[in-house]
Formats: sequence, C-alpha cells, structure tokens
Amino acid sequence: MGKTTRASSSGPSGRAKPAPEPRPSSSIILLSATNQVLLLHRVKTSSSFASAHVFPGGNLSDFHDGQVPPPGDARRHEDSLAYRLGAIRETFEESGILLAREGSRDGPLLNLPTAERDAARKAIYENKISFGKWLDSIGGVPDTGK
Repeated sequence: MGKTTRASSSGPSGRAKPAPEPRPSSSIILLSATNQVLLLHRVKTSSSFASAHVFPGGNLSDFHDGQVPPPGDARRHEDSLAYRLGAIRETFEESGILLAREGSRDGPLLNLPTAERDAARKAIYENKISFGKWLDSIGGVPDTGK
C-alpha cells in the first residue's frame, strides 16, 4: 500500500502552510414534539456551505458569548457557557427562535412580538448590542440547560 498524503497549499517559499486554527463554533439540533428536525437552508451566495442545509449555529463571538480558552488549551474543546450562549444567539439570529426564559431558568419561554424580535435580531447581528445585554433588558435568561 502506498503512503497517503494530504494536499496542502503552499506559500511563496514553496513550503506547506500550516493549517489554520479552527475558530470556536457551536450548533443546536432542535427537535419538535413529533421528532421533526430544524434545518436551515443557506443561500447559494454564502461564503461557506453555500446552498447547504445546516443546523442553526456558527462562530462564537467574544462580544456576545464570552471568551473561550486560547488555542492549544485542552479546555478550548470542552462544553462551556460560551459555546451554549453562542449556539443560542446564532439560532436566534438565523431563525428568530429564541431559547430564553422569562426572569429565571425555571420561568416560561419568552414570547416576543414579531417586530420586537426582528429588530433585536438585526441589532444583535450588527453588534449594536450584545446578546446578553439585550436579554437582560427584556428580563430574559438564556435557556442553557445549566
């Protein structure tokens, strides 16, 4: 059997470039009471995964979700509040589904008027307000399961 090598791009010197450090990201799998799975369809002009059906989620943001351990730290790949907040925020931005409760972790799920929800999605996406500050302003608590 021959040796298998992985194709890699090279820099101007002809040497292989090191693989980029993966960015922390998270996703959520949402199931309905009848076991339907939520998938979102990405637009064909998307810079990544164009036209793909995907779970809601994406890259974490220090501004919105808090910091994760630095590259090389084994804890970077462990479940943490930042990953859960990132998945909840991305789900809200991408689909309008808000996984948050009124007042406390035991409160009912938040239900917002469409116009208020849409305005918040836009403001959060544009980094005009952090997801956490916005949730606090409406008395919401992210439903992180912790």
